[in-house]
Amino acid sequence: MNHPLSIVAVVLVCLTTLAVGGLGLRLSRRTSDFYVAGRTVSPRLNASAIGGEYLSAASFLGVAGLVYGVGVDMLWLPVGYTLGYLVLLVMVAAPMRRSGAYTLPDFAEARLGSRAVRLVSSLLVVAIGWLYLVPQFQGASLTLTLVTGAPSWVGGFVVMVVIAAAVGAGGMRSITFVQAVQYWVKLTALAVPAFVLLLLWFRDGHPAPVVPPEWHVPLTPTGPGDHPVYRTASTLLALCLGTMGLPHVLVRYYTNPDGIGARRTTVTVIALLGTFYLLPPVYGVLGRVAFPVLPEGCARTPSSCACPTTWSAASGATCSRRCSPGAPSRRSSRPRPASRCRSPASSTRRCCGPGSRASPAATPRVCAASATPPSRRWSSPTR
Repeated sequence: MNHPLSIVAVVLVCLTTLAVGGLGLRLSRRTSDFYVAGRTVSPRLNASAIGGEYLSAASFLGVAGLVYGVGVDMLWLPVGYTLGYLVLLVMVAAPMRRSGAYTLPDFAEARLGSRAVRLVSSLLVVAIGWLYLVPQFQGASLTLTLVTGAPSWVGGFVVMVVIAAAVGAGGMRSITFVQAVQYWVKLTALAVPAFVLLLLWFRDGHPAPVVPPEWHVPLTPTGPGDHPVYRTASTLLALCLGTMGLPHVLVRYYTNPDGIGARRTTVTVIALLGTFYLLPPVYGVLGRVAFPVLPEGCARTPSSCACPTTWSAASGATCSRRCSPGAPSRRSSRPRPASRCRSPASSTRRCCGPGSRASPAATPRVCAASATPPSRRWSSPTR
């Protein structure tokens, strides 16, 4: 991957975030502007902002990876995520807006008349926010390391600095503009490559992925004591209730002008999420077409490959590595046995990851791998 271009793209997104967040600084004049955007945010803008906040690394990286690895049974996850907003529409949205509160603990105390409930709500807000932030920082670190080769701590640090600057600039008004723009950036960044990949897939005969039978059958038991219907129903219930408990989502309903605006916001959010969640499964399925099994050493992270990995164009199930015999993996000190290598029989092309470095004294070897190489024309691989 071209690191200079990747760095330019990341810098451009960060600068855009700061520039859009700066608009809130010009519009924030009162306390209500800073905390609830003056309660004047339109349903469409607020729905885009909720989509930008809610659709995090778990939504596109996680869902695509789970569909790739486990199968269509994982499609229940985006269904559950979106279904949670239907529960919000019916039970939560309008009452929260009519309360006139600024925070969730304020709303809990006003409804139940108990300071103890307010204290518990405050602790839960902090705990949920912490549990939600840690995976986001981890996702940012992994993504930035993947596209630029930066150290793992840089991604979380960049996100922290940019968001803190945007929040400090104009409070809720700044975050509303920033997150609304982020939703459409994310949707475009996933939709354009997905449509290109689908066109290539249809052009080459739309081959089916080579997968075990249970991969494309929903509600498949995973073991003798598994109850797939109960497991799926409990997962959907947990996701619905979990959405109702996300503080950064619920607080956005305070920014609508009235209860009707809050309900319209929720309906629009359901439409936006439904559109977005059509895309991650496309990457999961087409990824399984191209890579029925991930190359050895690449299943965890691309940086775990010790040296550049390339697919042999002529061999049916071999992964060609330009590495010296016994080259150690970055994640393991055990040497790779030279007996697994043989001379290459054809030209090769790269298949595994940025962050890999070859030894200066490397000699071409072809190492057997359990993965089937992707075809350049999406043809069905043979094992």
